[in-house]
Order: sequence, then C-alpha cells, then structure tokens
Amino acid sequence: MMYTFTWFKRLRRRYPGHTKPLLGSRLMVLPLVLLFVACTRPPLEGKLYALGQTAELDGWRVTVHSFSALPGDASRQPADGHVFCAIEVTLENLGAQIRFFMPERQMTLADADGKSYALDHDAGVVAARSRGWTVPDGEMSIGEKAHGAASYQIPTASRGVRWFFRNSLFPWARRLTFVLGEVPQP
Repeated sequence: MMYTFTWFKRLRRRYPGHTKPLLGSRLMVLPLVLLFVACTRPPLEGKLYALGQTAELDGWRVTVHSFSALPGDASRQPADGHVFCAIEVTLENLGAQIRFFMPERQMTLADADGKSYALDHDAGVVAARSRGWTVPDGEMSIGEKAHGAASYQIPTASRGVRWFFRNSLFPWARRLTFVLGEVPQP
C-alpha cells in the first residue's frame, strides 16, 4: 500500500496537473474493457456431438438420449406455429467436489439462424406429466447422476437445431454442442 502511494507521488511530481485524472481514468476503463471482452466473446466451438453420444467436459459427463416432440395437454398448448420439444439428457458429476447446476444458465437451444431458446415452463410441465421427465437442477454430489429433460417451445420451421451445455454459470464458460437436426413433429 505504501509503495503504491509513493509511486503515485513521484508520478505527480514528474507530470504535474495531469497525472491524477489520466491515471484514474485508465485504471477505471481497463477493468471495464476486460470485463466487456470476457463477457461478449463467444465460447469456442469444439467437437460436435450427435444424439446418443456421451461427452465429457471439466468434470461433467453429458449424454443426450433423444430429441422429441411433446403433445400439449388440456391446459398447456404451444403457441401457433410452435412445438413443445424435450431433450432427454443424463448428467453426471465426475468432479472431486459437490457442484451446483442451474439449467436456465447452462442449457440453451439454438437454431441455424442463431436464434436462442430458453427453457420453457409449460413444455417442462408437459414433459413431467407425459414422460415423467423433470429438468435436472440444484446440487449434485460427487459421482451423482441426474436423468431428465430440458424442455423448450420452438418454431416448427426451425432448422439446424443445436443444444449447448455450459460447464459453469459464467458467460465465458466452455461448452459442449450437440447437433439435434430438424424439429420433431408431434
């Protein structure tokens, strides 16, 4: 702390009148620029996986079993031109510590046009009622497996559908990419 203060005094003597505003603005802008770059850079695209394949990433083992359409029920129907769909998945914590999983932040569906889709509550209820699948979430112990489904509502015209699994909650987290193909029809 003392060294920093002494260095700053020397800098002020050498460049009187300009040091404090210039140094202060640089010190404030640099962390903001670094944060912006870290949060906006897209995760690197790695190997692509298909249905039925298992992938491992940073202590997670992820298997995507199926990509299927879900029929609506009496109280929950997809919007016109949309379909409820579910991605049946098994997650396993291979790490050496307890992990917390938040599907809203770690599971994303996207189409070839770059449009992303978040988990859909109504589709999740339909998946739970019709197939007994719930979305895995919360705390996962060492070696624990969780089986369930990530459920979405997407346009029936979507093409080139991919599902992404992030290894953590951070925007710059590494991810696995599963190619699902075309939207299943109910």
